[in-house]
Amino acid sequence: MSNFDDYDFDLDRDFNSQRGIDLDDELDMYDYDPDVRRRRPEGSRPSGARRPAGSRPAASRSSQPRQGAPRRRPDGSRPQQRRPEGSRPSGSRSAGSRSGNGRPSVTRPDGGRASSRATADRRSSRPSNSRPAGRKNSKAAQKKKKRRTIIVVEIVILLILAIVIFLWSKFGKVNWDNINMEQVKSNDLDAATEEVLSNYKTFALFGVDNRSNGNLDTGNSDAIIIVSINNDTKDVKMLSVQRDTYLQVEKDLYRKCNYAYNHGGVESALEMLNTNLDIKIDGYVSVDFYALAKIVDDLGGLDLEITQRMITTDNEKTGQNALAGYIAEVENVLKYYPDEKEYWKYSDCYFDKPGTYHLNGAQVVGYCRNRYAVNNDYGRAENQRKVIKLIVEKAKKANVSQLNKIADDVFPKISTSLSLSQCVGMAADVSKYNMAESSGFPFALKTKTVSSKTGSVVVPCTLTSNVVQLHKFLFEQEDYDPTEDVDAISDHIQSETGFSESSAEINQAIDGSGN
Repeated sequence: MSNFDDYDFDLDRDFNSQRGIDLDDELDMYDYDPDVRRRRPEGSRPSGARRPAGSRPAASRSSQPRQGAPRRRPDGSRPQQRRPEGSRPSGSRSAGSRSGNGRPSVTRPDGGRASSRATADRRSSRPSNSRPAGRKNSKAAQKKKKRRTIIVVEIVILLILAIVIFLWSKFGKVNWDNINMEQVKSNDLDAATEEVLSNYKTFALFGVDNRSNGNLDTGNSDAIIIVSINNDTKDVKMLSVQRDTYLQVEKDLYRKCNYAYNHGGVESALEMLNTNLDIKIDGYVSVDFYALAKIVDDLGGLDLEITQRMITTDNEKTGQNALAGYIAEVENVLKYYPDEKEYWKYSDCYFDKPGTYHLNGAQVVGYCRNRYAVNNDYGRAENQRKVIKLIVEKAKKANVSQLNKIADDVFPKISTSLSLSQCVGMAADVSKYNMAESSGFPFALKTKTVSSKTGSVVVPCTLTSNVVQLHKFLFEQEDYDPTEDVDAISDHIQSETGFSESSAEINQAIDGSGN
């Protein structure tokens, strides 16, 4: 369809049937650009001039078609239009006479062509399949934003993947134990006690000397520590169970409590703690005792007090200074100084006078194992708790490099029932933990050699009363009523040793907060 058809020119209508309109009105009717009207060629009619009566351009059309008149052209041809002088001859076509869609430009009533700008303006007013530039720019911006979002998401995913791989590379060195803690034997606790214990996470920490077997499944558990973490306050309490405590280690078998780990492994040790103390342990961690030296060295050492008793007391078996003998043994086992004949140094083992010293890893382990210069097993346990508190507080301030070094050095020497997610979660919360009070178990005790098999043991006076105090200390449970299982074990110990509550010679104090 031509532009003439587009604008519905009617050449046959009776001009007199409708009032004449001036050129400006007709141009407005066809939506010509006002700027074009202001730029008419020379010789065109001024804007305000009226046409002589009866005159009308040949190519004009009425705004209303004539009623009943058929729309046709005379003789099927286009009307002859006179062109102004200098205009293009009829039949010729200039290079720019057609619009982009191939249609001829509209002829102005004065015989001239509409400007290309006017044509473009009319074209832009018609519906078109092409989108406005604004929408194109908007879509391009959206695509760019979408690409940017995708890149950011990819970077985040890569970072998370890198962290997971890093953590797995570290935690993958841990000896993961698939023990089901729900199947570990425990006593039948009442509903109230179950509710109280659910507000805490209870763990068992074993420090194992595995020099003879090279694994963490069995060995002498030199340290047995019960740890309770309050889920709300994040307070951490520790209770050392003296390794020589006289308890039921198997059904109808009573020995030092470290017998359970050495002869039955970690599961036997967990059952021993559950049944003797009326608790339910949620998980455990076993650490090679000598790994403690690596932890301390990676943290840069610890400041500890060396007492006069540690310096002057001689070991009955070696004739050496008590602390010196232990330090020399640890350095020998760890080959601490490879260039030394016995792998240890005199300067590390002997101290000129009491005071606070900055100790290396081997010295700290010797400090924790020494029991001849302290109050036997419960005095040694107190030193172990002191060292653990210092390590935790120093680890909170450790940098990434130090923590990475600890993971590489120590994780291969750890066995645990905890899952990877539990370990990561606890590590993330380490800054929230508050090292609260600690103590030793039994609270009230007396030592005795029960038989040649048992040797000298630590006797709770009595087990029942000590378990009541344990629940108050670890779980803030007032007036706890022990189970019949604990009462039965307590009665057996009392019958075999003859010790009652009044027999206690030592009452262990509660250590202060670690902060």
